[in-house]
Amino acid sequence: MKPNREKRVANFHPSTERGNVGIAILTQLLIFLLAGFFVWGLLPGYWKEVVKGGPWKIVAAAIIGLVIIFAVTKELLARRERNRAHVRVAKVFREATDPGLQKRAALWLIEDNRRCPERLSDAGPRLFDVLLWMLKSDPDKLDRARAANGLGVLGDPRAIEHLLAATNDEYAYVRAEAAFGLGRLRALSAEKRLRELAVDDWDAGVRGRAKEALDWLGHPLES
Repeated sequence: MKPNREKRVANFHPSTERGNVGIAILTQLLIFLLAGFFVWGLLPGYWKEVVKGGPWKIVAAAIIGLVIIFAVTKELLARRERNRAHVRVAKVFREATDPGLQKRAALWLIEDNRRCPERLSDAGPRLFDVLLWMLKSDPDKLDRARAANGLGVLGDPRAIEHLLAATNDEYAYVRAEAAFGLGRLRALSAEKRLRELAVDDWDAGVRGRAKEALDWLGHPLES
């Protein structure tokens, strides 16, 4: 069963499946418009006169309607597939016993639900524990940073003290994402540390994330 579960997680890429139906409609309409101008420029004068007499307003309205229906249908199908993927990966996470599979599923769930963190409850209470283990013990600095970011998205205040500790990590990316997590958690107790990072950290990315976190707290750094 383990290879099948790994395949379920690996086959979904939330960042590439997201879309915006409005942008999709405008893009397709623009393509039709440009194609129309191109074809019009190729037509000889006689055909242009014939075309001008046709029912093109009705045709244009029909094309616009079809484009809108196509774009909306495509977006609805994509959302349904994302929902199904979320349910499957959440189930894999809850049932997995392999730490590596748990880690991959946890990171997938965080990325997929960044805008809807309330859906992370489907993964169960163990999601916090897995992210915390990654933050404190994972040898991969990038995954520690992703865990810090994920704890902020998850929104559990138990993470505050651990994220504060992570702001002293030797790797700048981890410090930056820990600052982000503290901002997402509205951790007022971390304001002093965030101001220190925003002013004194040698890495520009950390300073930027700390300033962003202070904005989340409602206490922006004065210029």
